[in-house]
Amino acid sequence: MNFMFDLEDASNDGTIDAREFATVCSSYGTDRKECEEAFGKMSKVEEFQCNIMCPRGAEEVTREQFAKLWQEYFASEDPSAPGNYIFGNLTF
Repeated sequence: MNFMFDLEDASNDGTIDAREFATVCSSYGTDRKECEEAFGKMSKVEEFQCNIMCPRGAEEVTREQFAKLWQEYFASEDPSAPGNYIFGNLTF
């Protein structure tokens, strides 16, 4: 997952924004607008449990938040969990 974060963090500022996320996910064939909307759902930090301070809000995802989203993707049984949008798709 660290590799994926580094790949998506094109600006190398320690966060992923919607543009960076959509650039990577759309390269796999997902519509860019869908990727941006998926990022909005994924980055709503108040919707997933994080035991760290989440100061940046929903515009960016930190490395720590990204790791939690990956865990949620594999462990959550909730189809609307933010981690389920980690590949930029809105439907499964």
